[in-house]
Amino acid sequence: MGVAEPRLIIQQALAQAQSGRLGPAIAALERLTQKKGAPAEAHHFLGMLLFRGGQTERAIFCLDRASKLAPGRPQFESNYANVLHAAGRTEQALAHYFLAIHHDASYAPAHVGLSGTLLGLGRLHEAEQHARLAWEQAPDNAEAASNLASCLILTGRAAEAVGRLNDAIARIGPGVQLNTLLAAAMNYDASSTPEGILEAHRTLGRLHALAASSLEASGLPPLKTNADSDRLRIGYLSADFGDHPVGMFIEPALESDEGMAVFCYATGPVAPDRRGCGVTWRECGGIGDRDLVSIVRADRIDVLVELSGHSLGHRQTAVAARMAPVQASFLGYPATTGNPAIDARFVDGFSDPPGAETWCTERLVRIDPCAWCFSEPAGAPEPGLPPCVSGRPVTFGSFNNLAKTVPAVLDAWTGVLAATPGSRLLLKNGAFIDERTRARILEALVARGVDPSRVQLVPPTRDAVGHMTAYAHVDIALDTFPYAGTTTTCEALWMGIPVVTLAGACHAGRVGVSVLSAVGLEAWIARDPDEYVRLASTLAADRERLVSLRGSLRDRMRRSPLMDREAYRSRLHAAYIELAQQRRGGSA
Repeated sequence: MGVAEPRLIIQQALAQAQSGRLGPAIAALERLTQKKGAPAEAHHFLGMLLFRGGQTERAIFCLDRASKLAPGRPQFESNYANVLHAAGRTEQALAHYFLAIHHDASYAPAHVGLSGTLLGLGRLHEAEQHARLAWEQAPDNAEAASNLASCLILTGRAAEAVGRLNDAIARIGPGVQLNTLLAAAMNYDASSTPEGILEAHRTLGRLHALAASSLEASGLPPLKTNADSDRLRIGYLSADFGDHPVGMFIEPALESDEGMAVFCYATGPVAPDRRGCGVTWRECGGIGDRDLVSIVRADRIDVLVELSGHSLGHRQTAVAARMAPVQASFLGYPATTGNPAIDARFVDGFSDPPGAETWCTERLVRIDPCAWCFSEPAGAPEPGLPPCVSGRPVTFGSFNNLAKTVPAVLDAWTGVLAATPGSRLLLKNGAFIDERTRARILEALVARGVDPSRVQLVPPTRDAVGHMTAYAHVDIALDTFPYAGTTTTCEALWMGIPVVTLAGACHAGRVGVSVLSAVGLEAWIARDPDEYVRLASTLAADRERLVSLRGSLRDRMRRSPLMDREAYRSRLHAAYIELAQQRRGGSA
């Protein structure tokens, strides 16, 4: 077999695959690889095409063969690692990424893949190093920019991420991947304005609408109305029906009544205890936008509620293609979606007071008095006495995502410690599995004048019970800003711990206002950082108050709108009925 013939076969096969003829391309390369002396390139490209066709195990076999026939080829090793990572073989993937870099330290695709894999493992410092190398070597690579921005966001440096993403978009051009990260990062960035956040989401909405128009042009089933006008069909779309706060908060609303049929479109795992309740479940994980739109349209949903916004696992392009006559957004994202096909967004008058419509593309539907419904955490221990009454220093704590721990928050926490002599700060979150990330946060506090002996940085616990038990070490919880906590605020209150929050200008910074107001705890809502510090230090000085709260907050929550499941479901269902009726009447 001459050299020219295999190369020509490979070129022709790749051209066929490029034109959409994947089957003939795979068949040609399969015939070639069965011949004696077939080059490593034939095995490599066959593996890549098999992976593209969903035949992952066969792809791995071919890519492994190519790696052994031509050891040390960076392209081969990096692509092999990409497929191994996609197949969940993380350790093998890491080995081949490092092998690619060993043979060519400047091979950007390997650094890109490696940084993404390390991100998923929580090895944030290493991920950032390789993302920076990828960015330097391939400044036009959107994935390199995305990985670097993700590292920065996850470690509390949203402002730097916003700058990097704006640079990347100016260089590469707008795109869903980069613009989604930009919009998300701006929610964390204290220097971002409401006007800027709105415009970033409008741009993102236009990108999804453009992608949806291409989807529609390729052929979709027609959008048909529900023939049963007496029984509404409600759909929920989410990747977070598993062990996720969104799944927990929406659970009370899933129970149907005689006037409604409820459908859940799960694009991720589903917790076993969420199945049932008379809900029809559609498993939609791994399917494309066209198939998702077709499935939802076939069910003739009246009101579709997407629960992701622009968070991980979202399906905004499918939503932009219009899957139901009325489409709404809820729970999973702290800002407007910017998606012109989303008609409504469910909020309340505390998270989004009158005038908040200015910063939204959707109609705001306020389900007052509270847009959240907290469910009792399984296995949570009874609150004990505050640790400070046993002679220990007052301990302020935050279990919020490190992405929310931006410089302005560290400044305020430093002020709280300074105003409360002898107090301590306990921070717990998933990012602290990374030793270098812990060191960076400690260094940032020390640079602000905090004695390191007053700070404790705790990695995540193994299970939910351990997580709730960890609150026993906290006297007073400190909320984050401009992106406030939701689940963490509810959990702290459940464990009898007062929470100090700062009211922000937009929804992201006002969820704490909503939660505390629902429980009648408005006195802990600060209007500015100075008041935030004063409220925290005042609480710390009143040990009797802390003891009283430890024993009373849980019952107070149970009696509040925050935990009234039936009223919450009733308010949501009433909103669905009104939206559907308005659409049928032509006014929505």
